[in-house]
Amino acid sequence: GNVIDPAEVIKKYGAEVLRLWVAHEDYGDDVTVSNDMFQRVSETYRRIRNTMRFLLGNLHDFDPAKDAVPFAKMPPLDRWALCHLNNTIAQVTEAYDKYDFFKVYHALNVFFTVDLSAFYLDILKDRLYTGKQDGLKRRSSQTVLFELITNLTRMLAPILSFLSEETYQYVPGAKKESIFLEKFPTANKEWVDAELDEIFKTLFEIKSEAAGHLEELRRNKVIGSSLDAEVSIPMKKEWTKVLSSPLIGKTEPERIVFLKEILITSGVTIDPSPTGSIVAQKARGEKCIRCWHYSENLTSSAAHPNVCPKCVEALT
Repeated sequence: GNVIDPAEVIKKYGAEVLRLWVAHEDYGDDVTVSNDMFQRVSETYRRIRNTMRFLLGNLHDFDPAKDAVPFAKMPPLDRWALCHLNNTIAQVTEAYDKYDFFKVYHALNVFFTVDLSAFYLDILKDRLYTGKQDGLKRRSSQTVLFELITNLTRMLAPILSFLSEETYQYVPGAKKESIFLEKFPTANKEWVDAELDEIFKTLFEIKSEAAGHLEELRRNKVIGSSLDAEVSIPMKKEWTKVLSSPLIGKTEPERIVFLKEILITSGVTIDPSPTGSIVAQKARGEKCIRCWHYSENLTSSAAHPNVCPKCVEALT
């Protein structure tokens, strides 16, 4: 019949994938068993492991005892990430309490795939790789990465015990002998910002629409990456509150910097027209050799030639 020897699964994929498959299935319903299913679960495991490697790799110079940034001082993107981590902790805790392991799998998979890989971590790369080493934004990002890896390893430990233990041993800061001596994470009341969460729902809409126009430029070979472009965003009625919100920047220049970061483009302008759609075009200026953003103000100094003002600040 429809039988697969667990020993064969462990031999081919490892015990972690077998445990992840068990958590993935709703044992209250018919259980799906096939090689294709194990292959898909294996891909999920690989994605989780790669994300853990990314988090650890960007904490190499971070000491949580002296470098951590308080939630209230974090940029909005980082506060949003902790809000969603908080939501995930609450979902996962409730699912474990009810022995709904498939809900644990689903909540964590969505968080890793949608919130982290496809959005937050993709945006963060510029800060982490080109930002000022001890600057507020970079340290704030590292604080979030530390909270992510600290809480995610504990939530994953009952299912992916080997990966969680291996990761835990490399997490910076004071820790116990084993992750299994740590307490399970609990939701943090400080990491709640319903207004910011609503703003990011609109930002997702703007980013999604912009992505379509950027992809068209790619197909037409006008740009390579999104950093080769700049976009103009109309002040639509449904976007006005967000585009003028002090939560994303107290001044218009601050809001522009924030929107460039979210869209991962070299330029953003706000079109005061309440109609129309987002317009994307090739970015003006020249490419900074350090961060690859386009700028019309590249330096010509001997100390830092051909870099943008942002990179000059990071290097000095």
